[in-house]
Amino acid sequence: MEHRDQMILRKVGRNLKAERARRDLTQETVARASGMYTTQVARMERGETDTGITKYLKAAWAIGMDPSELFRDLEDRMP
Repeated sequence: MEHRDQMILRKVGRNLKAERARRDLTQETVARASGMYTTQVARMERGETDTGITKYLKAAWAIGMDPSELFRDLEDRMP
């Protein structure tokens, strides 16, 4: 995986994790509500896996997060 892709995945994962924590939800709760395993949610939050946009959307919806917030603070073009 390219370095730029890893940077994007880490940032999206951090945004997902921050919102989950802000709402005082566990990874298990999000996983159950989105139909994923807890380990999958954990890897997404760490930016370790490129699972495809649909799983990120399912996790965001399970949290009650506006999907656009996943991309908060991403630069227009990353190096």
